[in-house]
Amino acid sequence: MKNPLANEAALPVHDIMCIDCKSFYASTEAIKRGEHPLSAHIAVMSREESSGGLILAASPYTKQHCQVKLGTRRFQINDQMNLEMVEPHMADYVALNYQINLIYRQFTDDAHWFPYSIDESFIDVSHSHKIFGSNEQIARQIQQRVFNETGIITTIGIGENPLLAKLALDHEAKKAEPWIAAWTYAMVPEKVWQIPSLEDMWGIGSRTAQRLNRMGIDTISELAHADIHQLKKNFGVLGEQLYYHAWGIDYSNIEKKYLPRPANKGYGNSQILMRDYTTFNDLWTVLGEIADQVATRLRKNHVVAEVISIFIGMADTDKQGRTHFSAQMGIDPSDSTMEITTAVHYLLKAKWDGSPVRSVGVRCNRISKKRQIQFNLFEPPSRVINHEKLEKTIDMIRKRYGYTALVRASSKTSGGTAIARAGLLGGHQA
Repeated sequence: MKNPLANEAALPVHDIMCIDCKSFYASTEAIKRGEHPLSAHIAVMSREESSGGLILAASPYTKQHCQVKLGTRRFQINDQMNLEMVEPHMADYVALNYQINLIYRQFTDDAHWFPYSIDESFIDVSHSHKIFGSNEQIARQIQQRVFNETGIITTIGIGENPLLAKLALDHEAKKAEPWIAAWTYAMVPEKVWQIPSLEDMWGIGSRTAQRLNRMGIDTISELAHADIHQLKKNFGVLGEQLYYHAWGIDYSNIEKKYLPRPANKGYGNSQILMRDYTTFNDLWTVLGEIADQVATRLRKNHVVAEVISIFIGMADTDKQGRTHFSAQMGIDPSDSTMEITTAVHYLLKAKWDGSPVRSVGVRCNRISKKRQIQFNLFEPPSRVINHEKLEKTIDMIRKRYGYTALVRASSKTSGGTAIARAGLLGGHQA
């Protein structure tokens, strides 16, 4: 049987570190309160005052002893847990993330540094050993520097490519002290192939796992020994990537960061709702607000969209057994709030079956530069021009005085969220 690891000369070999700030949001809040991040009884909750508030982060103690995790709702927390519920402060997290990444950058150059999320970064230290020592010495120096300067505990996965570093982080380094783990190609059978399920593998979601299951593939080991030609037939280029990832092989390069082509760029916003939305009017109100915000972003960037889509996430499952659905339609190239909200209204009315909803989103795709006003046969040109002037005026007023300077009357109804969310950073309290 073919073994992709047999030709060692063909394998990409670097010294990659994937660094995670342990329970970052909760740790930041603990440090602000003079508590140790590992022992604090803290959970960070969006909309702490709401019974539908959502856990965004929890301290290690809280996760271990109270079984509180990301996505736990406020009503699931009881007084016996003795937890301190705190609201998020996104500006603090962004500022601390910047400070921590400045430390990472002292162990490599910017070309070999890649922030992956607000609490995770990759660095390539292949060329740093003469100055800072071995991989383990560098990892310990980073941990010590970050803890001494910020109080944050970091966990570090080390691998010969970004995939192995990430897997070492998620499946070993995060679980126990010293919070460092190194995985190599030689360890693939004992480490990568022992990952409990397909969905625990970085890059494999539930849908991909289900498709693999239908091919008779239920484990990472089975994926590694599957027919690569059959995987390519079923998944295209992704099938080949899945195969090599199962062997621990990742050809991605931190130096060549992915930048999406302008033609592929889309604009969208989404929300997790603080209660179940069960009426059309409430859903249409919040989707209309989001569509308005997305249209404003289009105009700000001087682009138009030709495809409008909505995302609806169910509170449970709908009448068709779905946990969520999306729908889209094409329109003439536009940045008009009225045209985009009209499309959203049509999609919601045509596709939603009345089941309770807990998350919503609107997205505009097939983006192009705006070059001229788009007229149509059904409206007088003067009306189109005046409507565009009105929307630009609204944008100017909101830019100067804030979004809530001009809002729709419907935002004052029970379904509206725009007024309450104004001024939030990343959807949360700044």
